[in-house]
Amino acid sequence: MNFSTSFQAKQYYLAILVAIYLAAVYVALIVQIDNTNLGTTNGLWKSPNVAAWENGTGTPADDGELIYLPTYGYLSRLIPDGWVQYGTHSAVVVFRKMAIWNGIFGGIASGLVFFMAYRFTQSAIASLVICFVHASAGFVLVNCLNSEDIIPGYTFFLAASASLFEYVASRRLFWIFLSGSFLAMATLLHWSLMGPGALALGLMLCLMTLKEPRQWRALALFAVTFLGVIQAVLLAGLVFGRYVPLPQIIYPGKLSAIGGWAGFHAEKVIYAAVGIGNYFSGANNLGDYHVAFSNATILREMLASWIFGVVTLAGGAWAPFDQRVPANVKLLAAFAWALFLVGEIPDLYGQPQDPQMQIEPMFATIAGLIILVCCLAVRLRRQVSRVMLAVLLAAGVSNAAWNLHQMEATRGSDSRAIAVTEQLAELFPPANTVMVWHGFEGETTWQYIITFRGDSPAFLSRSVHLASAFTNHAGISGEAAAVLMKNRIDQALARGDRVVAGALWTQTRSEFINSLTTVTSGENAAAYDDGLRGVYDLGRRWQTDAGPFVELLKKGTRTPAGVSSAAE
Repeated sequence: MNFSTSFQAKQYYLAILVAIYLAAVYVALIVQIDNTNLGTTNGLWKSPNVAAWENGTGTPADDGELIYLPTYGYLSRLIPDGWVQYGTHSAVVVFRKMAIWNGIFGGIASGLVFFMAYRFTQSAIASLVICFVHASAGFVLVNCLNSEDIIPGYTFFLAASASLFEYVASRRLFWIFLSGSFLAMATLLHWSLMGPGALALGLMLCLMTLKEPRQWRALALFAVTFLGVIQAVLLAGLVFGRYVPLPQIIYPGKLSAIGGWAGFHAEKVIYAAVGIGNYFSGANNLGDYHVAFSNATILREMLASWIFGVVTLAGGAWAPFDQRVPANVKLLAAFAWALFLVGEIPDLYGQPQDPQMQIEPMFATIAGLIILVCCLAVRLRRQVSRVMLAVLLAAGVSNAAWNLHQMEATRGSDSRAIAVTEQLAELFPPANTVMVWHGFEGETTWQYIITFRGDSPAFLSRSVHLASAFTNHAGISGEAAAVLMKNRIDQALARGDRVVAGALWTQTRSEFINSLTTVTSGENAAAYDDGLRGVYDLGRRWQTDAGPFVELLKKGTRTPAGVSSAAE
């Protein structure tokens, strides 16, 4: 067996072992922590649709993630409900199955990082350290342990990247075919992964073509494979509920329906800094940037992430100008910077603080780490390189311990949320109560899942989400948003429903305004607050495990005194 064959065999076997080990660790952590909503309840919100595919009653899939719901629905069938009845027993358990599959895909993702790192460093030890840093990075860890929908697509993106770098090393067109196919699957699982991935990988092939003109064949094969695999899946559209034209996958209709989530205002730049500042350490998904900069612990976490980002990205910026650095490492540097820029700039028009929005562009820092290790190995003596690797490992272990400590502190949150949701249903019966929520609380999603069993029309008819005035109406003014919500509340009062608020009237003015700056400007949020806060009298109050609530009454109605507890 020649060196090339033995190297590849070792690369494959070790990557598989790493993937299996990390998947097992992630699954064990999911069960132990019992919080599949770390950072977000977005996955929980989608769980009824996954459950429908699990039960064979799935509706046509979203064109922005065409195969995600069917894929996770079918995979959920492989896990019996009884296997995930840990913690508080629940009639609804598919969100736990989703998290477990995320853990499995997460293990594969980090196995692919090891595979890629080993190709460049040719050191199993260095590759394990880099893989560990990736696997325990805040936003990677949180998405591998929660029920969010980004990890399977992210795993295919990493498979596409690793395959393309195998082509760089071997010049075998088979790897180009695999790369294009994997990127197509990533796109079909989560559309947001397509742009940064396609442009970063395409840039690499373009640079190779400039140096070697005959590489145009690889570039053409990559493009044809990418589009061809997507089209092949679309032609089997009945499997996923409907046929979707190829242009609609490249530019899904979902983009025109996301309302106020899309759009730029000055606060988005700050949120981008907060998102980057939580990728490596902390893993917080913060809806109020004032909290980030006023909390000493979060500020330290962001500082650690910023330092990690600056150092690793600097490695990518330095590599192209160092004559000692191999050509394939320089291509990796171009890939890293293209991925970072193409990913971060569009994020400014979305949710740049969101873990799922940052996980792909911030992979550039992991690529930068591979570059740094390669560059240091070239410039430093072996003993010094080993010391630097030991320092990196120590930093990675410390960061992993901190991230896990933060997540461990939320242990049992799913079980508690189920109990709290049942408590709220008794205290505020849906039959005669309309709840006014902010819209970003985890409790709202739990109410949708547990109380309303995923019945969206019933849930929306018995709740008002204040943030939806902006998320569902792009560009709306604060004054117009206030009128919209006031009409909703007045209609409920006119029907004789009891209206109970858990936001705005239970918050200070600054808290409420700051909480909306992810979807509108501070000025708009202030006008919104002004248009609603003094419009109603406040009646009975409750203090519950989900926080304070207050009854809203028509202006001029006598306000009862006192505060009730949930037990009353």
